[in-house]
Amino acid sequence: MVSILVAAVIGCIAFGPFKSWKDLVEVVTGTTAIMYAFAPVALAALHKLDPDRPRTYRVPMPKVLLPAAFCSANLIIYWSGFDTTWKLVLAMVVGLALFGIGAARVRTASTMNLRAVLWIAPWLAGHVAIGALGRYGDGYKVLPDWVDLGVVISFSLAIYYAAVQMTLTAAESTAAVAKDAAQLDYNELPEAVALPSTPEG
Repeated sequence: MVSILVAAVIGCIAFGPFKSWKDLVEVVTGTTAIMYAFAPVALAALHKLDPDRPRTYRVPMPKVLLPAAFCSANLIIYWSGFDTTWKLVLAMVVGLALFGIGAARVRTASTMNLRAVLWIAPWLAGHVAIGALGRYGDGYKVLPDWVDLGVVISFSLAIYYAAVQMTLTAAESTAAVAKDAAQLDYNELPEAVALPSTPEG
């Protein structure tokens, strides 16, 4: 209940900085693209660390489609415009700072694996820089048409491969999975929460 109320209040406050529905949609689109950009990096990391795990679905041609998906998300971020991107990055910096303070106070293990997420800083900073030089959302239009898209794609590929190289080690990954094994193994649910059987089976 508390989380729902907090989300509702923050959601209402979030309408304040936007002059129109279009501005709000641009921010939501950029935020969604940032969220989606993490997915291909995470999947590539899983392929690298745990390639033999049984999976019900496997992405075809992952060495092509995963970097392509990351580039696509980065293009959407760029198209959202500079005036949207820098605000999103600022909000993420504030959020990460609050997360870091909270993690330090309760002494979680989150700060032990900072090496694996260091790529996020140059990634976000690079988007602000490219957005400022680009032609969308009050950018300074330094980069010519089409050249800007090539810059975004090249930058995205560099960040993607750097991020995959900075993943956890196999030992660190195994330890993290073992730590949450009880939550991950849904086949070992206690009998108290098992679904009751029916006459139909």
